Amino acid sequence: MPKTAKYVLLFAAVLLASAVCIVLMFRPRAVNIVYMADARYLPYVMVSLESAIASKNKETQYHVHIIAKDFAPEDTAKIRKMAQDDVTIELYPAREPKLDYARLGRFSSFKISLQKLFIADYLPSLGKVLYLDADTLVQADLSEVYETDLRGKYAAAVKDGLMYQFPGHVAGMDLGGREFYFNSGVMLLNLAQIRKDDIMRRAVIYFNTHNEVFGDQDVLNVVFGSKVVPLSYRYNCNSTFFEEKDAAFLSKFFNETVPQNPREVYDSAAILHFAGHKPWTPWFSHSYLKPLWYRYAATVAEKYQMTF
Repeated sequence: MPKTAKYVLLFAAVLLASAVCIVLMFRPRAVNIVYMADARYLPYVMVSLESAIASKNKETQYHVHIIAKDFAPEDTAKIRKMAQDDVTIELYPAREPKLDYARLGRFSSFKISLQKLFIADYLPSLGKVLYLDADTLVQADLSEVYETDLRGKYAAAVKDGLMYQFPGHVAGMDLGGREFYFNSGVMLLNLAQIRKDDIMRRAVIYFNTHNEVFGDQDVLNVVFGSKVVPLSYRYNCNSTFFEEKDAAFLSKFFNETVPQNPREVYDSAAILHFAGHKPWTPWFSHSYLKPLWYRYAATVAEKYQMTF
């Protein structure tokens, strides 16, 4: 082959590679997000979703999937109004799983949360999703955490302060050699691996054979075993922990530097999680976080005629 022809082919290959890189760089990034709620919690899902939409990058697309229990037609209509060109919304009527709910004991209020055990079943065509509890606020684009490598793992999640608040409860659980107990309010889930290893069946067996189960969280901590990737506290920032303990303790606990000032912690968090007292209740009086939540709630109330 003449030298000129070789150079032409080489130049063409370089151009093609560059074009592919440019296409990959600018193509929309899709994130599948899952919520679950009954009609009572619909307004709070809408506040969380409003914050996620307000905080996303323009090139990111959100595909939102909501497992809905006892939604009236008007509830469905309200949440669907939140869809836009780069945000799709699909609802899935909640099914009644074969679970012995009496096993929850004093944790009976966590009944709806057990739907998390079946996300892989509700969404059979998806390989990965980001699950968010309704009591969250999103402050950053979610594509970064969504791209976390889950190969060979079931989930990525954040360490839960229950490890030091109730050490006896956690110590009695078989976590498969994993050294941390995670919070299930924010989870990046590898649905393909969960289905492959039949984790849903194992979850049902565990739940139906144990008492005083702390909702889905205990179950998932056990059945996921060692196959969990730890995430930064920034992706599930629970205000309770950062008000109770100092930065030195928390930095050691989370194995990363935690700012001294709680306000800095909240400002830098990608996802805030009100896992304890809820900001819409009268007994939650945090001077910064309560007004922050209500700013998003006010937007939802105005746009979609919701009351809080």
